Amino acid sequence: MCRVVNIMKRFRNFDDSSITQPRMPESLPCGTKFKSEILISRKIRTTKFKCSKLLFGFLPLGFSRAVARLMLIPMLLMATKYAGEFQELGVGARACAMGGTGIAQFVNPSVIYFNPAGSFYVNRGALVMHAENFAGIVKNEFGSVVLPQPNMAIGIGLQYLSVTGIQLTTLGDTTSPPSSENPPLAYDTVGTKDMIFYVNGSRGNNKFSYGANIKVFYRDLSVITGYGGGVDLGLAINLNYVKFGLAMRDFVLAPIIWSNGTKETIITKLSCGLAPVIPLENINSVVTLECDFVKPLDVEGFDVNIGLECAYKDIIFGRAGINHGNYTVGVGLKYKQFSLDYALVTHLYLKNSNKISAGYTF
Repeated sequence: MCRVVNIMKRFRNFDDSSITQPRMPESLPCGTKFKSEILISRKIRTTKFKCSKLLFGFLPLGFSRAVARLMLIPMLLMATKYAGEFQELGVGARACAMGGTGIAQFVNPSVIYFNPAGSFYVNRGALVMHAENFAGIVKNEFGSVVLPQPNMAIGIGLQYLSVTGIQLTTLGDTTSPPSSENPPLAYDTVGTKDMIFYVNGSRGNNKFSYGANIKVFYRDLSVITGYGGGVDLGLAINLNYVKFGLAMRDFVLAPIIWSNGTKETIITKLSCGLAPVIPLENINSVVTLECDFVKPLDVEGFDVNIGLECAYKDIIFGRAGINHGNYTVGVGLKYKQFSLDYALVTHLYLKNSNKISAGYTF
């Protein structure tokens, strides 16, 4: 795990003691490397905007702030840093091409990942995605279906992440440190996988909706497995020329129970998004902008993601954005009930990610 800590210390300033890792079997060699832990925990917040106030600092009454903080502090003390990072790779090529924004856009079934309330405004349809993250090191698959009903909508989704080719290593002489004379030796090759199952429901009217996800996790890190679950909440405002969304991922705390008896809890994350829609009737086009503010409750700052889409005749789409300081671009095509989208996500320190998704409305 030392390599994980060193990489995290390089890109984010935090105290080693704040990380709680699942306890590994005592027989595991000291030279074991977990490349997947580096990648899945990679969420480097390079565009962090420091704030002088915590989440509840905007409340007008001092008493209200005190009560809110008394409720929040025990939650944060029980939570585990980076426990929920396996959820942060993003889904849907359209949203990923627009800087990972999606809190205030209610376009296709991938919305249940971003904002559970947005499914109320999505047409009946299905979406599937395949992503090769970091030049194919991490595979990310996602599929979802949304079924609108009178005054409500229901949906389901499944996300699957996998990493293969992870080498477990040991030292020829375990009593001596690694060196050119005592190099790490691979004795096995393993893989990891994570699965998240979503059940979504939303209600509302033509301008306002609210919704929730119930999630079930399964994690297999080869040497240890775990399971857990969580709840996401969302609100959405849908006006003609502007959309607004508010989402709370892992409301309260989401537990992960590991096979060795340890337990981690995922820290709640708040997100809000604003998306103006600008019609350009003279050229048969529509421009959509979105800005998402993402606030993890364990830090004083917040992240900002920005996205842009230009649609021509609702057939050809060009997209660009910034996600945590990394540039994103993409294109899309739509023909009758079918859609096809592609996204390229760059990264300053890791290799690029390619995502492609296909949708169908029925």
